[in-house]
Amino acid sequence: MAGTLTKVRGAAVSSNSPVWELFCRNGSRLFVKVAPSEIFHVREVHAYRFAIPALGPLCAPRLMASDPAQLAVLLTAAPGRNVATTRLTMADRVKFHHQAGWLLRALHSSAGVSIGASVDPGGLVRARRRSVEEHLAAAGDLLSPAERELARRLATLLPLLTSCPVAFIHGDAQERNLLWDAATESVALLDFGRAQAALAVDDFVRLATGPWACQPRLRAAFFTGYGRELVRPEKQVLPALAALDAVRGLAWGARIGDDGVIGRARMTLKLLSNGMVM
Repeated sequence: MAGTLTKVRGAAVSSNSPVWELFCRNGSRLFVKVAPSEIFHVREVHAYRFAIPALGPLCAPRLMASDPAQLAVLLTAAPGRNVATTRLTMADRVKFHHQAGWLLRALHSSAGVSIGASVDPGGLVRARRRSVEEHLAAAGDLLSPAERELARRLATLLPLLTSCPVAFIHGDAQERNLLWDAATESVALLDFGRAQAALAVDDFVRLATGPWACQPRLRAAFFTGYGRELVRPEKQVLPALAALDAVRGLAWGARIGDDGVIGRARMTLKLLSNGMVM
């Protein structure tokens, strides 16, 4: 099993979590990932132990070992290439989003994970209302008065979260955390440090403000694979969640000097201003 370690760089790897690729003498590949904090490590290990097995073989890495003292996990390699850095035809992108929808639905309903009793939608509403003002304050002059008013207006929709379905979510569902295997036309999911029992709609925010915004065919393919459309409260509250994500991203991106995060936040605010998030 001995081999060499190489630091992994690229969009497939969480920006908050150092990852090393282990090239083993038998030709296999493993990954060593170190979480940025204990809660990320605990969530990731829990997901790999109790939720990922329900996804079936090759749909996600598998947990080989974990070290709580080092906040580290040893993972197998999943098949496929990162979609965020791979050029696909529109036909393949449609297939990819269809498969991604199926995979996220499998995760959301993963067996062995207790979700109903562990989610307090009312508590989520209160916490997110508080976070709106906290992140608006942190963003400061990075937001225009119109953007600030837009975020506060959309935040009034947050009570609709109490009517949204609960699920075991990925927590950072976006193309950079998905792999596409062209040979088998299958998708694999990466990076479970934010996985937890929450609301299913949380996993649609980054996709709705990313690839779906300009390509409604991808959105349609996703929800066909997912097996259901958004219920009315989810559809209504999605712009509010997108606004919160954008304001938080703007403040965080400025704090760490990440132009990519800032650019994504500004694009989301532009989409929301034009009424293009649903």
